Amino acid sequence: MILAAVALALAARASADPGPAKEPEDHLAYSTAAFVSPSTATYARATGVVDNILIERVNVFDPRVPGEDWWPFLLANRIHVLSREPVIRRELLPQPGQAWNPLLALESERNLRASGFIRKAEVHPVPRGGDKLDLLVHTQDSWTLAPQFNVGTEGGSQYLSYGVSESNLLGYGKSVSLFHSSFGDLRRDEARYFDPRLGGSRQRLTSLYARTNKGDEIGAMIDRPFYSLYTPYSTQLLWTRIIQQDILYQNADERSKFLQRFDSAQANAGMRVGSSDDLIQRVLAGAYYEKDRFEPTPDTVGSLPQDRTLSGPVAGYSLIQPRYTKETYINSMARVEDFNMGNEFSLTGGPMPKSWGSDRDRWMFSALEQQGWHIDEGRFVLGQVGAVGRVAGGRFENALAYGSLNAFWKTLWPIPQTWVVHGEANAGRRLDAERQLVLGGNTGLRGYKNNSFVGDKSALVNVENRVFLPRDLWHLVYIGGVAFFETGATAPETGGFGGSRFKSDVGIGFRLAPSRSTTGGVLRVDLAYALQNGPGPSRWVVSIRGGQAFQIFNSTNRNVLRSPAAQLGEDSPDARLRND
Repeated sequence: MILAAVALALAARASADPGPAKEPEDHLAYSTAAFVSPSTATYARATGVVDNILIERVNVFDPRVPGEDWWPFLLANRIHVLSREPVIRRELLPQPGQAWNPLLALESERNLRASGFIRKAEVHPVPRGGDKLDLLVHTQDSWTLAPQFNVGTEGGSQYLSYGVSESNLLGYGKSVSLFHSSFGDLRRDEARYFDPRLGGSRQRLTSLYARTNKGDEIGAMIDRPFYSLYTPYSTQLLWTRIIQQDILYQNADERSKFLQRFDSAQANAGMRVGSSDDLIQRVLAGAYYEKDRFEPTPDTVGSLPQDRTLSGPVAGYSLIQPRYTKETYINSMARVEDFNMGNEFSLTGGPMPKSWGSDRDRWMFSALEQQGWHIDEGRFVLGQVGAVGRVAGGRFENALAYGSLNAFWKTLWPIPQTWVVHGEANAGRRLDAERQLVLGGNTGLRGYKNNSFVGDKSALVNVENRVFLPRDLWHLVYIGGVAFFETGATAPETGGFGGSRFKSDVGIGFRLAPSRSTTGGVLRVDLAYALQNGPGPSRWVVSIRGGQAFQIFNSTNRNVLRSPAAQLGEDSPDARLRND
């Protein structure tokens, strides 16, 4: 609310103000150089043994920056509890007495940026002469107390959510939220708590309770993650009970509705193997349990999906080739985003036998391969292929093969802009009856209503030109715009992608990103025009929603790939409501 009051005051001030004065270089220089990929050259050149670690914490607004010493900003700083120094220090992987390792410093930055309450984070090596160096750690907080009231439309559907969240409770980095959300006839009231350092340990606690008009949801996960590439082991315990409404669509209309009662429990432990710093390898072992029961509603049409129980041991292997790069103005505005240009591979699976409680003998499997290619500063490509599913009686069940390719090309000519080309394809085999691949306004085809096209196969291409004004207007918001073209199609399992199946649209949009928010995400307003006929009387569709219109990976298949851990970890209450 304080930011809303500041925004109103600024609107009045702007009428008499000729515009923001030219600011000196931001105190946190690496992460704020306008539209430039932050350099890591300093990290690679440094050598020596870490002697001291000096931490400089900056509040939401920095009074040393001209324009941020205005009284509403100082008031906001007084209301906000600054992240405590021990909270920052405990996330630093380099320690006094250790030889300088640039990978540990960069990973510390990534961990701090991923915390949800740190806006900027940088770890600078400062040579002291001889073989000693100090680490100068700069952090700047985000505004974390967030009363929210969101109402909007996307693909012809309306949504509403309101509540409050605090993602840095009393400066300790803990998160709590209370929300009400609605989407169509779905209603949800929820409370969520996240503690990244339970009792000061490396254990994390994620908990969720929700009451919906279809039933209650409850879940908890306690895990010790691989918080570093060099962490020797990890553990996880998870339990969820979810009662949700599943909806099957046809031509943007709801064809059938039914309830799904979903119980899941997982326990696993992982261990790093090998000693190479260039290729991180890990193994995993554990147990998995899942029980799905389906119940009719007055809107159920046709037969229900079959109940099923899966239970059995799992094992896995993964490798990571760390080639991380820092970028800005990709999915967010003026926020450092981390992308791995190295190879990542994972393989997980195991038997689900009747002797362990499964309703029939099965095997589960999941495989993922991801690779990045760095072309030039601000120009890179990310690719991913994967497969997930089950095998029973020699036949695939709920199997999905998927792949995506994303190209990013930043340029300053004639104005700061980022070209994004996204392509993805999915092929399902005997998908569970509650699963659909969906294309529409909410999954990458903005010119059509939500859930317009469904099937067991899908293809999607998005081309988007994101234009940015790299100035922190009134020290509160960044603005930008987009122009886009997209085309996509769905098909049944035994059908092909004929030319008539592809639907396309074009459009323009406006982007706004609060510069002090926790995520740095964008609010988008898009106007799209469908180039072919689709469900609905009009070819014009307006979308107003937070976040980009498509995800880098898994835009149209996220419902098929959704896991219990993802439901607990999802930060957006309306996404949890819609099972996005």
